[in-house]
Amino acid sequence: MDAQRKLRPRAKRVGAYLAIVVFLTMFIPTPYTIQAPGPTFDTLEQVEVEGTTHDMVEIDGAETYPTEGRLDLTTISVSGPPTSSSLILEVLYHAVQPYPAITPAELLYPPETTGDEVRDQNAEAMVDSQSWAVAAALEHLDQDYMQRLFALDFTENSPAQDILEPNDEIVSVNGTEITGHGQLVNTIQEAEGEPVEMTIRRNGAEQTHTIPVTQGEDGTYQVGVFLDSEFEFPIDVDIFLEDVGGPSAGLMFTLALIDRMTEESVTDGRHIAGTGTIDPDGTVGPIGGIQQKVTAAASEGATIFLAPELNCEEITHVPNDMTVYSVDTLDTALEILDAPAGEMNYPTCS
Repeated sequence: MDAQRKLRPRAKRVGAYLAIVVFLTMFIPTPYTIQAPGPTFDTLEQVEVEGTTHDMVEIDGAETYPTEGRLDLTTISVSGPPTSSSLILEVLYHAVQPYPAITPAELLYPPETTGDEVRDQNAEAMVDSQSWAVAAALEHLDQDYMQRLFALDFTENSPAQDILEPNDEIVSVNGTEITGHGQLVNTIQEAEGEPVEMTIRRNGAEQTHTIPVTQGEDGTYQVGVFLDSEFEFPIDVDIFLEDVGGPSAGLMFTLALIDRMTEESVTDGRHIAGTGTIDPDGTVGPIGGIQQKVTAAASEGATIFLAPELNCEEITHVPNDMTVYSVDTLDTALEILDAPAGEMNYPTCS
């Protein structure tokens, strides 16, 4: 009896210690990044900025028209390294949620990547997506604009790397003035593998060089140059959206611009959501967190979701009362939204 009495307090102390250890363990940071549904933003709405009301997508220099309905861009909420911390408790909570996205951070980011670097990259990508959205909208509306192209870097064994330098502006190829990326690609293809005469502007002075051309594995002709660009538009566009980064809002920004700049409403009073990068030629590219974005849009009442074609296979669940359409280009998206009810015979993600 005496021995049992002595053991009971010790057992209670051990149990208490274990409970404390378990409790503290739940708050230990983990190496996992968690993606959850984030907020949605109606690109057609008005927002308050420092006491002044603006259209979220504000256009100066072109006639605009009233519209109705909603065009929601969708986001994901990201926690975990390198931008923040994710705790064991959070990981366990999200693991039991529908369609969790929990990934080791090392699979998403190179080693030694800092949170500031990720935030800077996302902010830069957002700025680029806005410019590309304006370009895609103007391209669709047959309005002229200028895209200035600059050499940024070179591929391995590039035929141009010993001739061109970073920051060289490409002025013309074989006598054709270059006003956009698509035009540059087409002009090089028209040379059918022959060297091209490329005029560049370096430090304010123009020079002309003969650039050899190689053929890539896909059969296209290339000069092996990574490009940067600057746009000169006939309109001024300001997008008032804070604390959202990355390139995935490009498609929805483009649709909002077209909606504002044309008399007919793209939405026709409907609640539409979507995501996807956009190129000036209207190509819609894939993004991250597609299932979480579909879930976020459904929770806000969207009935149509426009998803990049290359993300379709990642969508494992389509909520009731929502149709998710597969979109490869801006033209496809507009055709879907313009189709009469009951005649929207376009590929869906399901």
